[in-house]
Amino acid sequence: MIKKLGCSIILAFGFIVLAGHNTFGGIRGPEHRTLRPLAMGNAFVALVDDKDALHYNPAGLNLMGSLGNKKRRPEMGYYPSDYVDMHMNFLGAGIPFGTAMNLLNIYQDHETALQGGLEGLQDDTTLVSDLVVFDREPILFALLTGGELAFHNFGMSYWGDVRVAPFLDVGVVLPQAGLELIQVDVCGEIGISRSFFRDRLAIGVEYRMAVREQIKNVQIGVGDIAEINTIIQDTIDNHAKGLTDFGRIGHGMDIGFLWQQTRSIRLGGAIQNLFMTLNHQKVTPKLTLGVACSPRVLQNNFRWKRKINFALDVEDVLNDENGYKFLSKVNMGAEWEQVLIPYILKGRLSVGAKGGYLTAGLGGNLFTVLHYEFATWAEEGGYYTGQKEDRYYVMNFGIGF
Repeated sequence: MIKKLGCSIILAFGFIVLAGHNTFGGIRGPEHRTLRPLAMGNAFVALVDDKDALHYNPAGLNLMGSLGNKKRRPEMGYYPSDYVDMHMNFLGAGIPFGTAMNLLNIYQDHETALQGGLEGLQDDTTLVSDLVVFDREPILFALLTGGELAFHNFGMSYWGDVRVAPFLDVGVVLPQAGLELIQVDVCGEIGISRSFFRDRLAIGVEYRMAVREQIKNVQIGVGDIAEINTIIQDTIDNHAKGLTDFGRIGHGMDIGFLWQQTRSIRLGGAIQNLFMTLNHQKVTPKLTLGVACSPRVLQNNFRWKRKINFALDVEDVLNDENGYKFLSKVNMGAEWEQVLIPYILKGRLSVGAKGGYLTAGLGGNLFTVLHYEFATWAEEGGYYTGQKEDRYYVMNFGIGF
């Protein structure tokens, strides 16, 4: 009876969301790029067993203080426990290393010309040909920061995500430079959850407030280099005038569920940015459904704690931009988290595939308090699925427990 009722609730959730598909439409909403999920292909909506539930599925807050707790949930006591999860991520930086190294080599080869002003550039006969490969090609950089506090059935977080895409324009006569995009997202979240049917079903609800600022298509010619500070400052001042328009602030909801099918298999789904309008534009809600498998035989909650997970998601179901095909929305991944030295060092290794692009990552903590994360993943940067890979390499350091 309980299984049938749980399945009915899950099906009803999907039907209600999909039935409203035609009413949605608009821009992409704020999305926190959290490194643990991204390292395993961003397949996380049914896993959500730590603070990252705030960014993927608030129903996962119910797992905090439940997994690994033999008194509260004896059948799940073999899972590594997370009673309280609090982290402060000072700064994460995403750099396209391959592109950056190529640009550095070009700079070193033409350093004299680049420092010689207009005359030096005109006398360098090979600079333009070397730069052609980067012509009008945005080079993506990212800065991430944030903090989370999560425990059983409650969590709150803030985060900031800065994306900068400078480009070079080889030009007919002289090279130019510019910015295709500067986008700054700042977001605050607070969520709660509750379990039903003897902990088989968990429902979570979250309130999300977001602010987004964008600067697009700023181009600077060689002759304007001396005035670059003035140009950038004028651009920022023009955008700052709109900061007092409080109607630009986005307010939305996230709703999610988890269904514990067996002790090792969990189904999950969430819709994010529901009812949100950002900068006076509607935001397309993000619907994701998935399944996670954590084989009991592979888990260890004793001194040498071990966590091994596998997951599969269908992400962003309602978004059909870039001619997305179904398989490009399928994410999958696996992770192995292991205590390497009890009470001193814990490590994590992850691999996966996000929308057909490979992902990987490392993470862990030292003395429980200092934590580190590295992840690489790719997003579609073209006009259709599979046209262009925009790959990120991000490293993050912070403190927490």
